[in-house]
Amino acid sequence: MGGGIGETGRAMASSRLQNFRRDELIDATIAAIFAGGLQQTTLNAIGKQAGLSPALVNHYFDGKAALLEATMRRLMRDLARDIATRLPARPTALARLHAIIDGCFSRRHFLPESMVAWLSFWLEVRRDPRFARLQRILNRRFQSNIMFALRELAPEPAAEDLALGLTALIDGFWWAYAVDAKRIQPARARRLCKDYLASRMPGTQAARPTRTRPMRRVKRAGSRS
Repeated sequence: MGGGIGETGRAMASSRLQNFRRDELIDATIAAIFAGGLQQTTLNAIGKQAGLSPALVNHYFDGKAALLEATMRRLMRDLARDIATRLPARPTALARLHAIIDGCFSRRHFLPESMVAWLSFWLEVRRDPRFARLQRILNRRFQSNIMFALRELAPEPAAEDLALGLTALIDGFWWAYAVDAKRIQPARARRLCKDYLASRMPGTQAARPTRTRPMRRVKRAGSRS
């Protein structure tokens, strides 16, 4: 039995180390994209950022494509986490929408490295099937969360229009900041998005609590859709 516990302990330690290394390499990938762009982000460049050889990078991920996919999935999970942590215990429909807005404009997503990584991946969506699939997952889950809340506040056709308008504002303000940070700040973008909802749905401040439902999470790297 003692030997079994020892084997289990070693397996757990190995798993923790592997997860740590994988997270470290994802951080290095984001740094490498920021430094040289996506096309210049090679296993060698990532290894230099992480202080590891390309062979070791390849040991933890099955090539550059798998590492880039894991990096995009990390960004997606961070976004989902930032939204989920802003939800109160019993959120109203409006509180859900506000959590989505606040999460999208949280500080983490406006750091230069994160912004360049997001932009680089989005520019590849039209050309790379892996990124296109991940973007479809992100869009589908994002719209599902918005529509879940809006159906509590408006009939279906109006809810769909509101979802499209809110998504356009969030995306538009994000791109405006990416192009010129002086044009709009995240705090103002959050306020304008909430003002849009208030102008289209007067009286929603007193909206009733919605039925309990966790925000849908993005799957971890390497999982199947």
